[in-house]
Amino acid sequence: MKYLFTVIWGIICVMVLAYGHFHWQQQTAVKAVVEPGLTQEASETDYTEYLKLAANWPQSAKEQFQLALKEEKPFKILFVGSTAMEWEKNVTQRLTESFGSDKVVSAFHTYEQTSDDIFAENIPLELAAEKAQLVVIEPFLFNDNGNVKIDVTLANVTKLMEDIKASNPATTFILQPSYPIYKPKYYSTQIEALKEYAAANGLTYLDHWAAWPATDNPEIKNYLTDDESAPNEQGNQVWAQFLTDYFVTKKAN
Repeated sequence: MKYLFTVIWGIICVMVLAYGHFHWQQQTAVKAVVEPGLTQEASETDYTEYLKLAANWPQSAKEQFQLALKEEKPFKILFVGSTAMEWEKNVTQRLTESFGSDKVVSAFHTYEQTSDDIFAENIPLELAAEKAQLVVIEPFLFNDNGNVKIDVTLANVTKLMEDIKASNPATTFILQPSYPIYKPKYYSTQIEALKEYAAANGLTYLDHWAAWPATDNPEIKNYLTDDESAPNEQGNQVWAQFLTDYFVTKKAN
């Protein structure tokens, strides 16, 4: 009988050890499943921080940005306009420093042509090929000044956006004016018409003129080249700062 109890006790011990081993394996398996979830949660937190930086962006652009983050693909911002875009290096640098080159990339296409010439040379196809999720257009107003009437310019803007959307339906558009000059005449009428066009079509309008000296203030000449054909270094800094303050929300810094 003593031998029988010893055998039974031995069987019980083996069963306890086996159960303990099985339970440990189960806990390890659960941990292995949970850990990726924790990693994903941390990743979602990272998304939130990036989205905070993009707080000023149009809602559709923020949604596309979030999708790009989840798919681990870079979000592209395309700037289009006249050759008076020497601020591009500063803007690119700030975007890269804030978001990282793997999260947000920027591209720039500048032209000396009028908005009419843009279509004559099939440039919209070139812009559509960039497949940018966000396109910031400075619609060649300075190039068009004295050459193309404002209603034609605005019609060209509409056509440009339609051509880009035909290839990339999810693209978001933002409009901005070209640089201000001292005591503009018809040019100021063009700018006002562009602002009204943006409001009527529900487009974000980046009114960087508000960051420059008033156009009737002689001080604005200090921000332009002598012939007012382009912003000088000081003018480009003002323009770049306005854009970086928009694209990288200060509250998140």
